[in-house]
This record gives sequence, structure tokens and C-alpha cells, in this order.
Amino acid sequence: MSTLRARWVSFAAALVALALGVGVIATVALVMNSALTGFSHERAALTGTVVLLGVSAGVTGFATVFIVASTFALTVIQRTRELALLRLVGATPRQVRRMILVEALLLAGAGCAIGVLISMAGAPVLAAVLVSGDMAPSWFKVSISPVPLVLACLAGLAVTALSVSAASRRAATIRPTQSLREAAGDPPRSHRGRSARTAWGIALLVISLMGMGVVATVLPEIAMVPVIYLWVLLALVAAVALLAPALIPPILKLLTLPWARGGSAIGTLVRENTLSMARRTAATALPILITAGMSISLLGALETIGQAQVAEAGSRLRADYVLVPSGDAMISAKALEQARSIPGVQIAALAPVTVRSTIEPGGTDEFEGYATDSAQFAAMTSLPLTSGSLRDLGPGGIVVSERWELGVGQRVRITPGNGKPLSLTVVAVVGSGTGGADFYLDASHGGASAAEVAYVTATSGAAAELGEKSAELGATLLTKSQWAGTAAGGDQGTSAIGMMVTLGIAIVYSCVAIVNTMVMAATGRRRDLAMLRLVGATSRQAVAALLAESIVVVAAAMVPAAGASAVNFAGLLAALTRIVPGASLAIPWAPVLALAATSALLAVLATTLTAMAALRTPALVSE
Repeated sequence: MSTLRARWVSFAAALVALALGVGVIATVALVMNSALTGFSHERAALTGTVVLLGVSAGVTGFATVFIVASTFALTVIQRTRELALLRLVGATPRQVRRMILVEALLLAGAGCAIGVLISMAGAPVLAAVLVSGDMAPSWFKVSISPVPLVLACLAGLAVTALSVSAASRRAATIRPTQSLREAAGDPPRSHRGRSARTAWGIALLVISLMGMGVVATVLPEIAMVPVIYLWVLLALVAAVALLAPALIPPILKLLTLPWARGGSAIGTLVRENTLSMARRTAATALPILITAGMSISLLGALETIGQAQVAEAGSRLRADYVLVPSGDAMISAKALEQARSIPGVQIAALAPVTVRSTIEPGGTDEFEGYATDSAQFAAMTSLPLTSGSLRDLGPGGIVVSERWELGVGQRVRITPGNGKPLSLTVVAVVGSGTGGADFYLDASHGGASAAEVAYVTATSGAAAELGEKSAELGATLLTKSQWAGTAAGGDQGTSAIGMMVTLGIAIVYSCVAIVNTMVMAATGRRRDLAMLRLVGATSRQAVAALLAESIVVVAAAMVPAAGASAVNFAGLLAALTRIVPGASLAIPWAPVLALAATSALLAVLATTLTAMAALRTPALVSE
């Protein structure tokens, strides 16, 4: 309790990180619980919302673990001399570990309580954002339930215990003789304390690179689904974050090399401070590294995947126009007949059909596909076939995806939703990709059904007439390029907007953590500022030195984040070019640079304001 009172600034920063982390996770958990349990009769309409919230919880949890861990690591680093004094007066390593763990759990308890209050106010706001962004139905409302709040608190306690375990083990290795050292730098051979973390980082790096290779060579279609592939991206960012204590020192040497030869007093001071306290610098840089790594990798991947989806959708379609429903309903069979009655208009309507098939003995699989006009469909599409031809599709044939594991000429027995079994011959097999379906049947097996979409070829005059009548038909006529542009939208759970919301929650939390960490680091430098003033430095020079250090820290964090993102992009392109040969890297530079600038600005402002506040105390009093 004495430590909590004496170091209230550092612990307040840790409390903020914990409270916000628990609050965000509890907010997402409340909204997800409402989507899962509150609307049993409309659960299908909330499937995409649940997927989005699950991804959001995972990404936020990923950021929370590393940020809370870096916060406690920085707290322990700042207390090295104090902990050494405890060892000197007889405290055992076990007692030191227990003290740090109890401190952390006390903070976690308070953080969980504050986080619950935050979530109760934030859950309705998040639900409203989802509704306004068309990521949830307009009738969706959130309800407060104790179960997700309890689970979020347990997660917060678990994250705290996990995060503080490494810091407590490192604290237990502090030698009593370190209390006699005047220098605040890393003790000799301190790298041994991070050997386990480095080993975990190398292991995760190898696993992430292997996973990236497997996706690129064996399962490239996974790269087209952002909610799945983002975990491959985050795995590499996590590996680099674990390796930060080993990566940061050589990066610092390279970044500060001009100051080593320039003869500048402030430059030399900054170089020596950052290099002698590499562990402190790495802990300070970690929130910036996580923020930059997540934002660059995920934003770039979303843009690249979106453009690949558009390119593939356009390559699959030969028709000039596409008729899509105006609302949530499908295009009725009557509307399709009216469209076909227009001279010069030819239509291949895709009516959704679900079938059951027993491919392997003892098991029945369910597949989702379309019934369509065989001749028109073959003329208007160009699917990526691995074998066979769409021209052979007729009443006795079926086009299947690779999921069926069947070849051309094989017979398959299916049972559509109408209950009438069919025995059909496989005439073509569709390769993997973003679009398409599990199968395509002739329209004679689908009956006069409503269509999810309809491909259209028409003369310019007929297209104009169809466009005028489309509103009466409850549909909208799009050009090929307009329709292809909607291919990257997906449903609520995989849309680019949904992923931006997911990333936005984690980035806002990470930005707050950046401010927290920089305030902690600057507050711990009160003694250094006092020493600078005592040896003749002005207040402006002292602030400039600390400000230069913060800029170096930001730069040192951006380098490994950019490196991890570059490797992520290389793996992503290797997978995408297997599906879309013309796929190219697309990075939204405006938001990426804005996030990088925001991170740097927050770090600089937090450091400057904290240093200026510290300088209000007379130097002799601080010393």
C-alpha cells in the first residue's frame, strides 16, 4: 500500500490501461451477448454482427495484453533500485514476486470496476454505431446482462496476471547490490532476463511465417477473407512485439549514429540515455509499435484484399449489367419475367438453393448454391474452372466447387429443399476464390423462384428501358464496374467498414496507452531533469533533451512495425496472386500516415507537458 501511494502516477497509468481494456472488452461482450441471446427469432440477421464483434474483441484483447504487459514492465524497470533495496534488507525473490502480483491484482480489481461502468455507458453507443453503419439491423438494441460483465472482469484479471508474470520474474532476479548503483541504466548482463521472451518471440515468428507460407501455397482463398487472415497478420506483429527488447537496441544505435559523430551535447545525451536504458526504451516504444503495426498491416491488407475482390468479381462476369434487389428482399419471379419481356434483354437469374448430399458414407453435408438458366449463365460468366465446361450444364448436370472433392463425369445424388432427390452428373469444377457458390444447377430444378442477383446483357436502348423500369420491379440496374465495386463490401462481419470499426476500437485504446506510457516514462525522469539543471542546462534544454528522446523512441518503434507490415504484405500478395494474377499492393496512405502522425504527436505532447510540469519543482528539491 505504501508503494501504491508513493508511485501513484505510474500506477494510475496502469489503472487507466486496465480500466479501458476491460471497458472495451466488456462493451463488446455486452453487445455480442445481446445479439446472441436477445433476438432468438431474428438471429440470422445478426450473424454478421456477431462475427464482427468477435473479431473486435479478439483484436482489442490482442492490444490489451501487450499494452498492459509493457505498462507493468515499465513500472518494474522504474523501481529497480527500490526493489534492490528490498532484497538488500532481506526480501526473498518469492516475496518480491508476490508483492508485485498483489499490487497488480489490486489495480486489476479497481480497473474491472471502472471498466464495468465504462461498458454500461459504452454498449448502447456501440450498438447505435453498428446500426447507423448498417452493420446491424435497425431494430437492434443492447441489453445489460451480468454474465458478459463477469466474463470481461475475469478476462481482465487473467490478462493482468499474465502480463505481470514476466515483470515479476524479472524483478525477482534483481540483485541486492544494484541498490548501490548510482546509474539508472540497465545492469550488466540484463539481457538474460529477456531470454524467455526472446525465445517465445522467435517461436511465434517462425509459426507466423510458416502459416503465411501455407496460406500462400496451399490455401490462398483464406487470404481473401479479412476476418480470418487478419490473425495471420497479427501473429507477425505479436512476434515482433515480443522481440522488441532485442530489436530496439540495434535500431537505436543506427538512428542515433549521426549524434555520435556530430558532437551535439543534447544528441550525445539522448544517444547514451536510450542505449543505456534499452529495456525502458523498449517498454515505452511497445504501445507505439503495436499501434503502428496493427494499423499499417490491417489497413493495407483491407485495401489490397478489397481491390483483389473487385478485380476477381469483374473477371468472373461477361455480362454488361447486373440487376440487384433494391432492398433486403430478392428479385421476385414476376419482376424477372417482366424484365425478360423487354425486347433485347437477356437475363441469367441466380435463385438461391440449398441442397443436402451424402458424399461420404455415413455423413450428410449441406451446400448452398444457385439455380440458373444454363445457356445464359454460360454465356454471361467466366468462372475459374479447374476442369469441364459451363456449356455442358443442363437439366442433367451440375457445376460444383472444389469443396465437393468430385471430378468431371462423376455422379452425385442431392436433395434440394423441395425434398425431391436428384441424380446429376458433374460437368465442371470451379476453383477457389472469393465469389461463386458451392454449386450451380439448371433453373428447371429451382422452379419459378426469386433471384438474389441477375446478370443482364442488353442493347443500349433495352438497358435504358430496363433501368427506367427497375424501380417498379423492386431492383436496381448496375453496370459491370459498379457491381464489381460492391464485391469488397461483403456482409456485416467481413465488410471493410466493419473491419475499420474493429480496428478503430483497438487503435483508440492504443493511442490512450501511448499517452499513458509516455507520461510514465517522463515522470520517472524527474531526477534526470534535476541533474541536467544542476549541471547548467536551462529548462528549455532539459525539455528539448527529453523531447528528442521521445522522438527517437517513436522512430525506433516505427521501424520494426513497418518491417512487420512489409513481410505481411509480401505474404498477402503471394497468396492473392494465386487467385487474382493481377493483384497488386494498395496501401491507403492518408489514414496510415495520419495514424503514424497521431501516435508521434501524442507521444511528443505527453512527454513535453509532463516534463514541463516536472520542471516546476526546484532542482535541489527534486534531487
